[in-house]
Amino acid sequence: MIHRRPFLQACAGAVLLASGGGWLRPASGAAATKVALVVGNAAYPGSERLNNPVSDARLTAENLLKLGFQTTLVTDRTAVQLKGDLESFGQLAKGADVAVLFYAGHGVAVDSTNYLLPVDQRMATATSVEMKRNGISLKWVEALISPHPRGVALIVLDACRNPLMRGLAQQGMVAGDRPARGTLTLYSTAPGALARDGSGRNSEFSAAFNRHLANPELSVKQIAESTQRDVSAETGDTQVPWIHSGLIGDVRLSSGQVVQAAPAAKAGAARGLSRGAGGEPPRVSTQFWNENLALLEEEMQLAVLNFDVNSRPVLEQRAAAGDVMALTILGSVYLPESQPTLRVQRSGQGLSVAQAAPRNRAAPADPVRAARYLGKAAERRFPIAQTLLAELLVEAPAGVPRDLQRAENLLQDAAATGYGRARLDLLSLRSRRGNLGPQDLLDNAKTLQHYLLRVPGAGG
Repeated sequence: MIHRRPFLQACAGAVLLASGGGWLRPASGAAATKVALVVGNAAYPGSERLNNPVSDARLTAENLLKLGFQTTLVTDRTAVQLKGDLESFGQLAKGADVAVLFYAGHGVAVDSTNYLLPVDQRMATATSVEMKRNGISLKWVEALISPHPRGVALIVLDACRNPLMRGLAQQGMVAGDRPARGTLTLYSTAPGALARDGSGRNSEFSAAFNRHLANPELSVKQIAESTQRDVSAETGDTQVPWIHSGLIGDVRLSSGQVVQAAPAAKAGAARGLSRGAGGEPPRVSTQFWNENLALLEEEMQLAVLNFDVNSRPVLEQRAAAGDVMALTILGSVYLPESQPTLRVQRSGQGLSVAQAAPRNRAAPADPVRAARYLGKAAERRFPIAQTLLAELLVEAPAGVPRDLQRAENLLQDAAATGYGRARLDLLSLRSRRGNLGPQDLLDNAKTLQHYLLRVPGAGG
């Protein structure tokens, strides 16, 4: 877990910021037709504790206050407290012109339904039966704050949408039911995916969302699409926010007035597929990869091990939207297997690991399909996908032509991020091609030493 600095920033105006919550009123004292509930849950037990939700919630509450919202901020809420908060807010939202709910904390998906987790509910021991019986479902929340015929509701969720695997008939998750009229829901990540907590003061999603929320000229849809575009670009398309909208027309949060629809964004931008100069994907910082590549690789491997007919459509939906994690997972699923692998399975005790035969029926090896998925992720300059595709181009299984020069180019780009596997593959390939120089060995001495120490038998 990445530890982050605590964050506390004073609000403008007369503000009450307390873990028990309180009304935040605009300094002008104007009558409120705009209401907001902001929730930050971080104090989960043990290793499930999060670092940034409280600071994410505080920042959001401050910006909503500046926009004239009557805002309630609550943090670290138990199930009883959070249900009470939501029920009270639902009564206010019914009569408001604009209602905003922001939630930062843990979330899970059970049988196509999203659940918000209070701090007294553990993911490690929760079951699907328990969630369905006692959980706080997003469907229930949406029904509570459904706006009146001329009202608008904005729901913003900075939470994971990964499936809870204990006691489930299926692992996957669909995008959701038909959105309620007048309601736009902005998820921090795609269906079935994880959302990062962030390594600074705020999560990547909350930082981007508040950057655009603070602009009084932007409308609800403009804030959502700008946030989606920025987070996708800043994370190398490994976290793609999702927009689920039943909002007819558009509204500016600063005034609560309906505004003329903004020009339609280009298809790529609407999905968060930002491009740099010359149409090239932007290069994500080496710091981001250093902080996140190991976690992304672990997430990818777990998804591959649990791939089945239920997770396939969710991954394909994400891949179609340009999510490089989904593209890489699908590419890895179809890679030819040279040895048996381990597969994570569900059991009454939680997760268990069993050996799975190569080319299981859920995912028969298909090198051509693997190359196609990995190629699309590699175009987005995702280091893990670039490395896997390069290995495929070197091995050249049936249907995939050998291309050592392209493989070297891919590995060189991936190695520039500091990805150890790419650096080792690059050394191996250059040695094979006879163009390995002394400087290559000097530059990669630490990588080689690390590899020799951690891989049994590698040192001879």
